[in-house]
Parts: sequence; C-alpha cells; structure tokens
Amino acid sequence: MSKLLGRNMGQSIVVGMLMGLATVAAWVMTPRQLMAQMTSLEKTVPARFGDWTQMPSGQQQMALSIAANGERSEEQPYDEVVMRTYANSRGERVMLALAYAREQRQEVKIHRPEVCYRAQGYQQLDEQAVNFAVPRTSGVEGLRLFMQNSGRIEAVSYWIRVGDAYPRGGLDTRLSILKDGLAGKVPDAILVRTSTILTQSSEANTAFQRQERFLAELVQAMRPQDARMLIAQESSALVSAP
Repeated sequence: MSKLLGRNMGQSIVVGMLMGLATVAAWVMTPRQLMAQMTSLEKTVPARFGDWTQMPSGQQQMALSIAANGERSEEQPYDEVVMRTYANSRGERVMLALAYAREQRQEVKIHRPEVCYRAQGYQQLDEQAVNFAVPRTSGVEGLRLFMQNSGRIEAVSYWIRVGDAYPRGGLDTRLSILKDGLAGKVPDAILVRTSTILTQSSEANTAFQRQERFLAELVQAMRPQDARMLIAQESSALVSAP
C-alpha cells in the first residue's frame, strides 16, 4: 500500500513539474515586443505633394472597418484608417486608402483588397505581382488588380506591410506573423492601397503606372520617421507589451 501511495505521489510530482514547465515555456514564447508605431496617419500624410492635391470631396471607395474603442476583431482589424482622393493639374484622380493595425496575430489579420472587392460583388479580371519602385527601399512587393462590377471598373495597386515584410498572400502573411512571433515580436501592419475608376479597360496600364508614381512621390514627400508607417525598416523601434 505504501509503495502504491509513493508511486502515485511521485507521478503527481512529475505531472506537476511538467505542467509548471509548460506554463513557463508558454510565457517565455509569448511575443512581448510590439512593433507598433504611434504616428498619426491623418496628421502626417500630406494633403499636397508634388502635383497632387487632396480633393475636399473624395470619391467613394471600398470601405475599410476601423476597430471600435480599440477592440480589434476579424471584421474590424484596423486602429486607424485614412481614405482620400487626390487630383493633379491635369485633372487625373487617384484614390488613396491607408489602413493601419498596431498588432497582427493569427486570429486577427489585415484584410486583402481582392477578398474585400469580391465580397462586394466585384469580379477579378486580372492580378499581377509587381515590385514597386519606392524611395528609401530596394523595392516593395505588392499586387495590381483589375476589378469590375456591373457599374464600375477599377485599377487597384496595393502593398501590405507586416512588420518588416511585404507578404503577397494569406499564407505568406501567416508565416510572417509566425516568424516575428518566434523572435518575440508582435508585428504591426498597414494596407497601402491606391485605386482609379476607369471608363474603359484599355486605361488600366496607364492608371497602374500613374498609381506607382503617386505612391513613390507620397513616400518621398513624407519625413523618414513618418514614412516608416508605409514602408518596412530593417530595424524597428520596439516597446515592451504590458
């Protein structure tokens, strides 16, 4: 009887130790360094740069949902959203949408435009991977989309920055979040999207080129510390998570 009690006691101690080690390991492996930036997009994105000026009344864009009271969810993953329409001296227009999320986790991630467009009834006619020529970078990996619904044709250029990476797909995004997590970091993310309403499909290539120039001029016009919101940095200022 005493041997049985001793054996049970020993097993209980081992189980308790293993549970304790698992708890410690889980705590150690929990990402605790936030890559979030406190810069306000609304204040730092210029209303005028180069030949572009923000229009007082913008065109209607594909909606982006901001988190209520900072409570991010899969449906509302963003902490700040800026949506504007710019026009140049020739009357050409570009719609700009910036959607920032201070934290990226596997269960709450930034939304990809092609998914949102299709959910709103658009048909994706074309998709092209592109390496945007953007100042202060060696190139930014993104996508060009050609979208159409019953009453509207749009050329869309965008990139998504997650931490210091530019994932082009859902799997890439998950892997990027996982990589940062294993390094103890909680990445932030931003969607940088431009779009142009077209009257006919033959205008798409010209619109894509104009959008790329627009984005390059926008980044160039921003102060380096503010442009970090839009483009990846090799080293990010980290703060400890509570």
